[in-house]
Amino acid sequence: MTSKEIIRRIVEHDAPVRFGFDFSDPAYRDLTGVASRRYKAQSLWENPYDKWGNYPELKKLTGFSGEVRMDLHRNIYGRFNGKTKGECIRGAITDWSEADNYFIPELDPSFRQELLARNIGASDKFVITGIGSLFSQLRDARLIANALADTVEEPEALRAFMDRITDHEVEAIRIFSGCGIDAAVIADDWGTQDRTFISPNAFRSLFKPYYKKVADALHEGGMKFFMHSCGYIYAFIEDLIEVGVDALQFDQPDVYPTETLALEFARRVTFWSPVDIQKVLPTGDRAVIETRAREMCELFRAAGGGFIAKDYPTYGDIGVDPEWAVWARDVIVRNSRLP
Repeated sequence: MTSKEIIRRIVEHDAPVRFGFDFSDPAYRDLTGVASRRYKAQSLWENPYDKWGNYPELKKLTGFSGEVRMDLHRNIYGRFNGKTKGECIRGAITDWSEADNYFIPELDPSFRQELLARNIGASDKFVITGIGSLFSQLRDARLIANALADTVEEPEALRAFMDRITDHEVEAIRIFSGCGIDAAVIADDWGTQDRTFISPNAFRSLFKPYYKKVADALHEGGMKFFMHSCGYIYAFIEDLIEVGVDALQFDQPDVYPTETLALEFARRVTFWSPVDIQKVLPTGDRAVIETRAREMCELFRAAGGGFIAKDYPTYGDIGVDPEWAVWARDVIVRNSRLP
């Protein structure tokens, strides 16, 4: 059975033979990635700030002392010591009267022919692509404090923005539909350590319809909808399942904890997760890590197998020695067979 079929069976809850693997070692990887779009060159603006640097004009605008850069949407980011991407420090929309400042280039539909020519559907791996965030685009364009205030004070302006960016993502989906891609993943962090940023009712009113629109476009194209989110978003899980999210990528499954995810949801949605990157892997304790990896296997096996095990992409950023993650991986691989 190919990796593609194994992952499809897991996501469809159709008697999978083992858990899925998405580890950094290619020998234990069922997924492969591909780009989701190309923009028309003539629609792009010449951005002199697209690399990290010390640009006096941006520093004057933001008052930030570290390195800065500007993205294609005209959001400005800052970082110190060259370590991470950095947080958005000035959004493109400082006031909703400036909504047109949020630049979205024109998609190149000829990218479809390129994907078809590559025959990516022939891959024995499960092919996944990334699509643009929804809430995270709002969060950057407005900065998070303003974006959260907008859910109360400027809901119509917020909806107009969400309409615009969601329509853009749906257009991208329609370009790559039928080109051999099996799933698309969206990344939107929605929680703190113990709660969601907004109430479930606000989410249902202001954001849920846009996730459904994306899910519907993917499903119409024969693809699955995967979603990454950090934080504790228990209050949103039922809504995300309802709109059609097929797999949830949680790096902190034990914030719920994993027992809750397996018992309440794993027969209806797949979890694509490492061993917890906050509570377990950073301990560096082999016995703790191996025990929790084995428990995760037992929990998801009892729930029918809705589990794709993965590595975190940058262990150095969270103080984890990659060898500690190998301890977890080896336990999961040994215990991956399903009835």
